[in-house]
Amino acid sequence: MARHLPHQNRQWLSLPNISTGWEIRRLVLIWGGFALALVFTYITVFSLIYWFASLLLQEVNRSLAVFTTTLLTLLLLRLLYVGTQQVVDRLFFPDTANFKEKIDAICHRLTEIDNRERLKQFLDQQLPAWLQVEEVYLQPQPRLETVKTITLPLEMGTRSLGFLTIGRKHSGRSFGYSEQVALKQLQEQVSLVLSGIQLAEAREAAEKTDQLKLNFLTNISHELRTPLNTVINSTGLVADGVLGEITETQAEYLNRAVEGSEYLMNLLNDILDITKIETGQLTLQPEVMSLPEVIKETLPLVNNPLQKKAVRLTVELEDNLPPVMADRLRVRQILLNLLSNAIKFTQEGSIRVRAWLRGNTVWVSIKDTGIGIPQESLPLVFEDYRQLVHRQQLQFDRRRHLGTGLGLSITRALVELHGGKIWVESEGVPGRGSTFTFTLPLSTLKPENGSKVTANGKPASSVRVS
Repeated sequence: MARHLPHQNRQWLSLPNISTGWEIRRLVLIWGGFALALVFTYITVFSLIYWFASLLLQEVNRSLAVFTTTLLTLLLLRLLYVGTQQVVDRLFFPDTANFKEKIDAICHRLTEIDNRERLKQFLDQQLPAWLQVEEVYLQPQPRLETVKTITLPLEMGTRSLGFLTIGRKHSGRSFGYSEQVALKQLQEQVSLVLSGIQLAEAREAAEKTDQLKLNFLTNISHELRTPLNTVINSTGLVADGVLGEITETQAEYLNRAVEGSEYLMNLLNDILDITKIETGQLTLQPEVMSLPEVIKETLPLVNNPLQKKAVRLTVELEDNLPPVMADRLRVRQILLNLLSNAIKFTQEGSIRVRAWLRGNTVWVSIKDTGIGIPQESLPLVFEDYRQLVHRQQLQFDRRRHLGTGLGLSITRALVELHGGKIWVESEGVPGRGSTFTFTLPLSTLKPENGSKVTANGKPASSVRVS
């Protein structure tokens, strides 16, 4: 981005910088007028001092009067020069008079502009009148007509935003050195405004793209769910023998078709959820609820995969757990994702669900005795589309644990939307498994039914689910 010339405004009397012929005439008039004003001021001040001294003293010290007059004139030197310059500009160079003040006013008005059309309109209509030029152009490429015009590159860092061309003046004069220096301030301000507008446009375009993507996925999900449900239900009826006896081989292949269809259904749900999370359109419907009740509602959903393994599921709930403020459906989804993940990677042993109160939050942990997670992979567990597989697993294990890679990522997002935290602990050793823990904030309200929320009305218990 263009920068101001160093120390340009720090000089007591700026040295003449001439870049055009008309500036020579202007400089001659200014310094000629300044010399006349200096002589007139010196004579006037000396006369006044001499007159007042004659009234107060019988004898006037001329040396002292000359010294005092010289000192006062030197103090007025800067004021005399600026005044002479303003008079000359107003009389002979009106397009240069108060040029910097006009630039300051324009830059102040530019801060109110927040879209490209208003910026173009302001540059096209206001600047020519204020700067007394014919036209102002804001274009992506520099203009070739450079006679008595000035083209300012608009940049933000290393990014080019376009070019601002100003010219020519109504008087036919080109821009002088001091005017070019003042225009650098305009160059910076227009660059800042245009950069902000471009960022806003990019953000708006991204939001529209996200909305289109969400609408597309929602429509596709809706269109695919109906036939998938039909396939799952119809195939499931045939596999269960409701429509007639089938062989074991036929039932096996039919069950594979059901599992594949259910996998596609879960994939659609996960993609839709992660898209809503990424676009910030996933909203919660929090309510005062009992966490033990939600845990009990979720457990039957994992009975089917548990029956196929030698895995014991236990639940330990601290007595008199207070209610939490959360979205019941999403908390159930969090629990189901973590339980399904634990069951998937645990072939034998146990899975323990535990909930207890700590401070002003309720902690929930799900500990399994599965294959565990290598230490180097722990930071990657909650990333999108990650499938972490222990290096000791066989190839058929990898296929068996195939998933979308979105479950834990969605789980983390849902926990954080509730204002909680989630983390995982694992030694990476088969048989010792992993422990996923998340927290939920307590509710400051009482349950709607006014009853106390307890685990089972019993002390912290261990419930075995077969």
